[in-house]
Amino acid sequence: MTYEKSWWDWWRQFLGITAGGYDHVVEILCARYVEEMQHVQRYTEHAERMQYPQFRDKLLRIAADEARHAEWLAKKITLFGGKIPNVPISPPTTKNSWQYLLGDLEEEKHCSDDLIEVMQTVRDELPDIAAVLERINADSERHRSEIRGMLMRSDPQSIWPG
Repeated sequence: MTYEKSWWDWWRQFLGITAGGYDHVVEILCARYVEEMQHVQRYTEHAERMQYPQFRDKLLRIAADEARHAEWLAKKITLFGGKIPNVPISPPTTKNSWQYLLGDLEEEKHCSDDLIEVMQTVRDELPDIAAVLERINADSERHRSEIRGMLMRSDPQSIWPG
């Protein structure tokens, strides 16, 4: 245990992170990991309920991107000696396709705003972490554009049977 602790202390010193800063970074990464995994759950569930098959396919691709983001974050969490957090399962909801897409767009926007704030917090001390977050944010922008396109092509009165 002493060897492991000194190893992380060495990394912290090498990266120029104070003990409190290190803990803060792990907390940030863990929170982002949970959000990304919840997005995977959300988009997978919504894909199953989409009226149009092309929308299902897009949402499943977005879910795969979110899963890849979670993998990146998990690697960084373990690099800093943190533990991968448990992800609470969100209860399923029943809405129509348009309502799912609107909620997805709002969630992506909210997460992107949070992500930009976090990137600015860690950019100076941890440019590698900021770079990962920037890649996630770029994908989030693309996801918002795709969801916005689906939303504009869907009918708000459409009801998913089921």
